[in-house]
Amino acid sequence: MIRRTLTRKSDLAVSNWSGGSTTQLFLYPGGASYAARDFQVRVSSATVDQTPSAFTSLPGYHRVLMPLSAPLKLAFENHGAADLRPFESVEFNGGWNTTSHGICTDIGIMLTAPWRGSLTAVSGGVYECPAGFTGIYALADEVTAAAAGEEYTLMRGDFLMWEVDTAETEKLALATQGENAAILVRIFQIKNSNTPPK
Repeated sequence: MIRRTLTRKSDLAVSNWSGGSTTQLFLYPGGASYAARDFQVRVSSATVDQTPSAFTSLPGYHRVLMPLSAPLKLAFENHGAADLRPFESVEFNGGWNTTSHGICTDIGIMLTAPWRGSLTAVSGGVYECPAGFTGIYALADEVTAAAAGEEYTLMRGDFLMWEVDTAETEKLALATQGENAAILVRIFQIKNSNTPPK
Protein backbone atom coordinates (compact mmCIF):
# COMPACT_ATOMS: atom_id res chain seq x y z
CA MET A 1 0.00 0.00 0.00
CA ILE A 2 1.19 3.53 -0.78
CA ARG A 3 0.15 6.53 1.30
CA ARG A 4 0.95 10.16 0.55
CA THR A 5 0.61 12.85 3.20
CA LEU A 6 1.06 16.58 2.55
CA THR A 7 1.51 18.75 5.64
CA ARG A 8 1.46 22.52 5.23
CA LYS A 9 3.92 24.67 7.15
CA SER A 10 1.09 26.28 9.11
CA ASP A 11 0.03 22.85 10.45
CA LEU A 12 3.46 21.74 11.67
CA ALA A 13 4.21 21.66 15.40
CA VAL A 14 6.97 24.00 16.60
CA SER A 15 8.73 23.66 19.97
CA ASN A 16 11.89 24.94 21.63
CA TRP A 17 15.18 23.21 22.35
CA SER A 18 18.15 24.62 24.29
CA GLY A 19 19.73 26.23 21.21
CA GLY A 20 16.70 27.43 19.25
CA SER A 21 13.39 26.11 17.91
CA THR A 22 12.45 22.90 16.11
CA THR A 23 9.64 22.09 13.69
CA GLN A 24 8.50 18.48 13.61
CA LEU A 25 7.91 17.38 10.02
CA PHE A 26 7.16 13.68 10.56
CA LEU A 27 6.95 11.19 13.44
CA TYR A 28 6.52 7.43 13.19
CA PRO A 29 4.64 5.44 14.33
CA GLY A 30 1.42 7.37 14.69
CA GLY A 31 0.59 8.02 18.33
CA ALA A 32 4.24 8.09 19.36
CA SER A 33 5.76 11.06 21.16
CA TYR A 34 9.14 12.75 20.87
CA ALA A 35 9.01 13.69 24.55
CA ALA A 36 8.32 10.07 25.57
CA ARG A 37 11.14 8.79 23.31
CA ASP A 38 8.88 6.00 22.04
CA PHE A 39 9.17 6.95 18.37
CA GLN A 40 11.12 5.05 15.71
CA VAL A 41 11.53 7.81 13.11
CA ARG A 42 11.46 11.60 13.44
CA VAL A 43 12.15 14.20 10.75
CA SER A 44 12.50 17.81 11.84
CA SER A 45 13.90 21.18 10.85
CA ALA A 46 15.51 23.32 13.53
CA THR A 47 17.10 26.70 14.03
CA VAL A 48 20.43 26.91 15.81
CA ASP A 49 20.31 30.39 17.34
CA GLN A 50 23.09 30.09 19.91
CA THR A 51 26.72 29.10 19.52
CA PRO A 52 27.96 26.91 20.97
CA SER A 53 24.85 24.80 21.64
CA ALA A 54 24.64 21.38 23.28
CA PHE A 55 22.52 18.87 21.38
CA THR A 56 19.87 16.88 23.22
CA SER A 57 21.22 13.46 24.19
CA LEU A 58 19.33 10.66 22.42
CA PRO A 59 20.86 7.28 23.42
CA GLY A 60 19.65 4.46 21.21
CA TYR A 61 19.01 6.74 18.23
CA HIS A 62 20.96 7.23 15.02
CA ARG A 63 21.02 10.78 13.66
CA VAL A 64 21.48 12.38 10.26
CA LEU A 65 21.84 16.16 10.08
CA MET A 66 22.27 18.73 7.30
CA PRO A 67 22.68 22.52 7.63
CA LEU A 68 20.59 24.47 5.13
CA SER A 69 21.45 28.14 5.49
CA ALA A 70 25.05 28.42 6.73
CA PRO A 71 28.08 26.31 7.70
CA LEU A 72 27.88 24.31 10.92
CA LYS A 73 30.51 22.49 12.94
CA LEU A 74 29.54 19.54 15.12
CA ALA A 75 32.00 18.44 17.80
CA PHE A 76 31.49 14.89 19.10
CA GLU A 77 33.17 14.37 22.47
CA ASN A 78 35.81 11.62 22.05
CA HIS A 79 34.58 11.01 18.48
CA GLY A 80 36.04 13.87 16.43
CA ALA A 81 34.16 16.61 14.61
CA ALA A 82 32.41 17.40 11.34
CA ASP A 83 32.68 20.71 9.48
CA LEU A 84 29.60 20.98 7.28
CA ARG A 85 28.83 23.39 4.48
CA PRO A 86 25.18 23.98 3.55
CA PHE A 87 23.59 20.83 2.05
CA GLU A 88 26.33 18.52 3.37
CA SER A 89 25.15 15.88 5.84
CA VAL A 90 26.68 13.83 8.64
CA GLU A 91 25.55 10.71 10.49
CA PHE A 92 26.28 10.18 14.18
CA ASN A 93 25.22 8.38 17.34
CA GLY A 94 22.47 10.25 19.15
CA GLY A 95 23.98 9.27 22.49
CA TRP A 96 27.26 11.08 21.84
CA ASN A 97 27.88 14.36 23.66
CA THR A 98 27.50 16.72 20.69
CA THR A 99 28.10 20.46 20.56
CA SER A 100 27.29 22.66 17.57
CA HIS A 101 29.21 25.76 16.54
CA GLY A 102 27.51 28.17 14.15
CA ILE A 103 24.15 29.83 13.53
CA CYS A 104 21.93 28.20 10.91
CA THR A 105 18.75 26.35 10.02
CA ASP A 106 19.07 22.59 9.58
CA ILE A 107 17.10 19.46 8.80
CA GLY A 108 17.62 16.19 10.61
CA ILE A 109 16.46 12.61 11.02
CA MET A 110 16.40 10.59 14.25
CA LEU A 111 16.00 6.82 13.93
CA THR A 112 16.06 3.60 15.91
CA ALA A 113 17.31 0.33 14.42
CA PRO A 114 16.69 -1.11 11.88
CA TRP A 115 15.85 2.25 10.28
CA ARG A 116 18.44 4.35 8.47
CA GLY A 117 18.09 7.53 6.44
CA SER A 118 19.66 10.05 4.11
CA LEU A 119 19.22 13.70 3.15
CA THR A 120 19.89 15.08 -0.33
CA ALA A 121 19.40 18.59 -1.72
CA VAL A 122 17.58 18.38 -5.07
CA SER A 123 16.52 20.70 -7.85
CA GLY A 124 14.20 18.40 -9.74
CA GLY A 125 14.21 15.05 -11.48
CA VAL A 126 12.54 11.66 -11.26
CA TYR A 127 13.00 9.56 -8.13
CA GLU A 128 11.77 6.14 -7.05
CA CYS A 129 9.83 5.75 -3.83
CA PRO A 130 10.84 2.26 -2.63
CA ALA A 131 9.72 0.47 0.54
CA GLY A 132 9.98 2.79 3.52
CA PHE A 133 9.48 6.55 3.51
CA THR A 134 10.36 9.19 0.93
CA GLY A 135 9.85 12.80 1.89
CA ILE A 136 10.11 16.19 0.15
CA TYR A 137 10.81 19.28 2.26
CA ALA A 138 10.31 22.48 0.28
CA LEU A 139 12.97 25.18 0.69
CA ALA A 140 11.28 27.42 -1.91
CA ASP A 141 7.82 28.13 -3.26
CA GLU A 142 6.28 26.31 -6.21
CA VAL A 143 7.91 22.91 -5.73
CA THR A 144 5.79 20.47 -7.73
CA ALA A 145 5.71 16.74 -6.99
CA ALA A 146 3.74 14.39 -9.24
CA ALA A 147 3.13 10.64 -9.00
CA ALA A 148 0.47 8.19 -10.17
CA GLY A 149 -1.59 10.92 -11.78
CA GLU A 150 -1.65 13.11 -8.66
CA GLU A 151 0.17 16.45 -8.38
CA TYR A 152 1.10 18.42 -5.29
CA THR A 153 2.38 22.00 -5.15
CA LEU A 154 4.50 22.71 -2.10
CA MET A 155 5.32 26.13 -0.74
CA ARG A 156 8.38 26.91 1.38
CA GLY A 157 8.23 24.93 4.63
CA ASP A 158 5.68 22.33 3.44
CA PHE A 159 6.46 18.62 3.81
CA LEU A 160 5.22 15.75 1.63
CA MET A 161 5.75 12.13 2.70
CA TRP A 162 5.36 8.90 0.75
CA GLU A 163 4.93 5.75 2.83
CA VAL A 164 5.41 2.51 0.89
CA ASP A 165 4.91 -0.72 2.85
CA THR A 166 4.78 -3.17 -0.06
CA ALA A 167 7.25 -4.44 -2.62
CA GLU A 168 5.90 -2.03 -5.22
CA THR A 169 7.60 1.27 -5.94
CA GLU A 170 6.31 4.55 -7.29
CA LYS A 171 8.07 7.13 -9.44
CA LEU A 172 8.07 10.69 -8.19
CA ALA A 173 8.62 13.55 -10.65
CA LEU A 174 9.89 16.69 -8.96
CA ALA A 175 10.05 20.16 -10.55
CA THR A 176 11.46 23.30 -8.92
CA GLN A 177 12.18 26.90 -9.88
CA GLY A 178 15.83 26.89 -8.76
CA GLU A 179 18.76 24.91 -7.42
CA ASN A 180 18.60 23.16 -4.04
CA ALA A 181 14.92 24.07 -3.76
CA ALA A 182 13.97 20.93 -1.82
CA ILE A 183 15.42 18.23 0.41
CA LEU A 184 14.82 14.60 -0.53
CA VAL A 185 14.45 12.53 2.64
CA ARG A 186 14.98 8.77 2.41
CA ILE A 187 14.14 6.43 5.30
CA PHE A 188 14.59 2.70 4.90
CA GLN A 189 15.27 -0.47 6.87
CA ILE A 190 18.59 -2.29 7.06
CA LYS A 191 18.58 -5.98 7.97
CA ASN A 192 20.67 -7.19 10.89
CA SER A 193 21.17 -3.66 12.21
CA ASN A 194 20.05 -3.29 15.81
CA THR A 195 22.46 -0.78 17.35
CA PRO A 196 23.46 2.79 16.57
CA PRO A 197 26.94 3.34 15.08
CA LYS A 198 29.82 3.48 17.58
